[in-house]
This record gives sequence, structure tokens and C-alpha cells, in this order.
Amino acid sequence: MVGVGMLMLAMSWLGARQIRRRGLQAKWLARGLVAMTFSGWVATIAGWYVTKIGRQPYLVYGVLKTVDAASSVSAAMIASTFIMYMLVYVSLTIAYVSVLFFMAGRGVAAGGAEGAVLNASPSSMEISPKLITRK
Repeated sequence: MVGVGMLMLAMSWLGARQIRRRGLQAKWLARGLVAMTFSGWVATIAGWYVTKIGRQPYLVYGVLKTVDAASSVSAAMIASTFIMYMLVYVSLTIAYVSVLFFMAGRGVAAGGAEGAVLNASPSSMEISPKLITRK
């Protein structure tokens, strides 16, 4: 979890430095940013695994009794909670990916392939509320 967080931080700093100096011209930067799309989710799942697996030695060596570690919540309640969480996460993922596709399509439609922001330098762009446009 910490490693993925550090990778996210390093990628954002490296990306900001690259964009400030040369614009979004590097393909490796674009591919790296795409690769980091779901890294927050990976970090969350990794942290959850570390938390759950970290309890096991306490159970094995008798420090924590199984009765204390087990929950008294019914299986039906656990299943319904799991289903609700899955519905929320699936809905958020669909919304996230839909917005990404919408924004990507809008950017290409506005400037065409030749006038895309990827080929612009930071000094030749101005930021507007709708999109980044050339001066």
C-alpha cells in the first residue's frame, strides 16, 4: 500500500515536472499515467490484505483467541453488506470510466488529432473552464 502510494506520488511529481518543462509530448509519461489509473484501488486492496493477514500470527501463537477474532454477525448480514459494497464500487467504477471516456472524446473532438493538447507546449496554452486551448 505504501509502495503504491509512493509510486503514485513519484509519478505525479515526475509528470508535473515533464509537463512544465516540455509539455505532454512524452509517450512514456502518457502510458505511465494510464497505468496508474487504478493504482488507488490496488493500494486500498493491498492495505486491506495486510491488515487481515497481519492478524494471523496472533491467532497461531495463541495471543488472540479465535473466539475474540470471530464475529457474531450472521452470514446473511455479511452477504447483504458485501453485495451493497460491490454495487457501490461497481457503480463508481462505471461512472469513473464513463467520465474518462467522455473527457477523452471531448478533447479529441475539440481540437482534432493534429491539434491535440499532447503536442502543445505549456507556454502556448491557456486554461479555460471548459478545456485547455491554444492561444
